[in-house]
Amino acid sequence: MTIHIDNPEIEKFFTREFKSDIKKFSEFILINLKKNKQKNAFHISPLSPKEHAYTLNYAIDEEEMSNPFKDIDDVATYSKQLRESAWR
Repeated sequence: MTIHIDNPEIEKFFTREFKSDIKKFSEFILINLKKNKQKNAFHISPLSPKEHAYTLNYAIDEEEMSNPFKDIDDVATYSKQLRESAWR
């Protein structure tokens, strides 16, 4: 295994600590990868729907909601206008 290290302090550390001992070096890398993985892992506990649910209260206008497309006479023209306005 070959590693190129640009930082002289890190290079001295690896030279001093491992002295060409590949097994010791690979164990060091694996331990630190596991630590880093544990630091980055997070746990999200599930929320209870009964405790966190709420009701939205709003007025419903039945006339307005009954037919939202009542102003459209020609579907082809309307869809063409929608496509053109989407690109602008």
